[in-house]
Formats: sequence, C-alpha cells, structure tokens
Amino acid sequence: MKKIQRLLVITLAILLVNIANALEITDVRNDYWASQEIAHSIQNGYIYVIDGNKFKPEGTMTRSEFVTALLKVIRRNNEPVTQDTSFRDVNNLTPNKQNVILSEQIRMAFGYPDKTFKPNIAINHNETMAMISNITNGIFDAADITRFKDYKQIPLWARRAYIKNVANGFYVNYPDGLKFNPSNNLTRAEAAVIFDRIAANLDKVIDSYRDLYDTMSNGDGDENIGDGYKKAEFISENTLGLANFAPNNKIQVYDTKKIIEAGNILIGTALTPVSSRKDLVGDEYVFTAPNDVYSVQGTFLYPKGTEFYAWDLKKGYSSWRSKREKSRIVFHKYSLPSGQTYDMAGVPFTKNDKVIYVNKAKNASKLKSLGNNKSSRKEYMISVAHQMAPLIDYSIEKGKTIYILLTGDMVIPQTEEYMNLRTKPSLLEEDI
Repeated sequence: MKKIQRLLVITLAILLVNIANALEITDVRNDYWASQEIAHSIQNGYIYVIDGNKFKPEGTMTRSEFVTALLKVIRRNNEPVTQDTSFRDVNNLTPNKQNVILSEQIRMAFGYPDKTFKPNIAINHNETMAMISNITNGIFDAADITRFKDYKQIPLWARRAYIKNVANGFYVNYPDGLKFNPSNNLTRAEAAVIFDRIAANLDKVIDSYRDLYDTMSNGDGDENIGDGYKKAEFISENTLGLANFAPNNKIQVYDTKKIIEAGNILIGTALTPVSSRKDLVGDEYVFTAPNDVYSVQGTFLYPKGTEFYAWDLKKGYSSWRSKREKSRIVFHKYSLPSGQTYDMAGVPFTKNDKVIYVNKAKNASKLKSLGNNKSSRKEYMISVAHQMAPLIDYSIEKGKTIYILLTGDMVIPQTEEYMNLRTKPSLLEEDI
C-alpha cells in the first residue's frame, strides 16, 4: 500500500514543464486534468498549498480567497485601500479584509443586495462568472450558450456574464464540456484553470483593471474625485542588476508603481537565525534590505530597511534517524520602513542544494555560468526549476546576507511617502 501511495506523489514544476526536484504536491497526480494550471497558480502565488504539501484540488475557495487570488492575477493586489467598506459583515476579523475592500473599491465585487459580502462562504460558479465579467472586455451577446445542456439553470442575473466569459474563454466545465454546473461551488482546481487563462489573456481585461495600478480621477487629472479611473502610464522597462546570474532582470516602471518581474534576484540580510534542523513548520523569519535598491537606469525601487518575511513551509526528515534535516522556506510578504506591507512570492536562491551567500558569490566565477546570455529565458528557467522550491539542509546565521529568487512578480506601489523613504539619492541623481 505504501508503494502505491508513493506513486500518487506528483512532482510539479513551478514552470511550464515537469522537472524533478520541484515542488511535490502529494494529492495531485501528474495526469490530473488541471495539473499544469495548478503548477502555474502555485508558481505565481495565486493559490497556495495547504496542510503541508497538499493542494486539495477538489476543495472549495471562499469568496475572500477568490477575490484575493483574482487581484493577484491582474496585479492589483498591492494597491492601497482608500475607502471604507459598505459591506456590513466585513470587519477587522474578516480574512483578507484589505483585499475584500479593495475589490469593492475598484468595482470588481459588489456583494449581495442585503449589503453583505459573505467572505467566508464558498464561491460558486455563478458568482465567479459575474465577478470576472465585471473586469473583462467584450459584449454580452457575443457567444451562444444554448449548446450547453444546463444553460437554463443559470439565473437571469448571471446569464449575460456567462455569455461574455464563454466568448473570452474564461470559464471551466470539467468533466462534461457541455455543462456549466452553475450552482456548484468553484473548486480550487477550477479556480487554477480560470486564473491561468486570464493571466495568459490579460489583453481581454478592461484597461482600468489590467496589469495597472489605477487612481480615481474626474477626467481632469485630479485624483481621488469622481467616478472614472485614470489609467496608469507606462514609463519604461528597466534592469535590476543585483545578480548577473538571475533568470530575469526586467522591471516595468509605471507612474504609480514598479513591477519587479518573477525571476529577478533580491538581496536580504537575516534578522533572525534560520535552521532547517531546529525550526518548525510555521516559523517565520525576517530578512532586510541592506541598502537602497535602484535599477541600473537609476529608478528607485525600495529603500534600505525593507523587510522580507518568510515562513517554514515544510520539513524534510532523515530516512534513518527520523530527525529534521531539511526545510523549505517561502517568502510571502514585504514591508517598507513606513509600515506598509504587501504580498510577494520568493525562495532563497540555491545552487547544488546550497543557499548562496552574497559575500561568497561576488567572486564565484561558477555562478556566472548560470547567466542566460546564451539561452532564452524559458530555457534558463527550465534549467533552474529545482531552485524554485528548494527543500534543503541549511543554517543561516543572523547577519548573513543571501540572495532571494522571486517566483512571482513583486509590485511596489509608488506614493510620495514611499519616495521619501530613500536614505540617499541614486548615484545617477548625484553630481559626480
């Protein structure tokens, strides 16, 4: 029986292919119908594993969990909340409270007629379709849904949303391709499929939502007034040069935010010791940026003292001593010195199953061979897939500086207060 159970352990790459040594999901088979989309959702931090290394694909998502994930898909999750909620059942005890209010603020979610949001109940297909249609382009008569056997079961208030989403391809109906099952609760696997399709087709998302950090505008350039949205302005693409062997070094600069893309490498100094042999699952660690960070082009990204938070996600035990030896830690949020905290996704950068320390990497010529000068980004990412979810034996002393590999885009909202956090100007801003 034990041998059969081992066969059910799937090795999911956090990329587009299955690669050994990547994140092991113990309850999803390699041939599961949504295994690839589940891998993508884990990589991008849309949906996390739970209870160790389980994904629970047939489990449900609460309404607050769904809006939190959808905000990440359209990269709006780190936008500041600037209004109070009108939902009478949303308070300080509400899970993902900030994201629920943000979803209301940007008019992605509208709640129920009785002015509740019901954040803790499972979201169903009808509610999912309505929320997605709120943020996507298209018209409500662009597709024929009468070919689906149960289309008459769709309530009238949701029927137009289904029509638009079918036209855009933002729906899922497994295992029967001709049934919506509209009243069924959305499963985590179905959510992963929908998120993956939206992320791959962001051009179908309305401009005021898509990959932008928007501010309220009355159309005359004044922010925070009126009912319209001012589209964030793309300024330039920059380069992050903290590690020349990073899988990616691109930064997207907007007038209201910066996006450090997945695959970039950051630097963090441990404020607390980290030990795979001593610590327990759930323990949290804090690393800090030792300096202000700028792009190669001189754009300010984040200040000295920015803290990166990680937690112990899984323990690995020795086969013969049954003692803790290995550990997987995952970075899940960052905090600016001013106190604002935002989502992130990353892991310690490793090579040959060892954490790479900054002071040892500066003259490590072997690391230079990891650069992607002679290969495409996809080829390079495949070659370092095992580093995306390392389960290794390490002991990081307090004060030691390591590299942090981003496994999801890191969005940094830009405000006047944020710009004042710089401890010194960029060298490109000084008189030299």
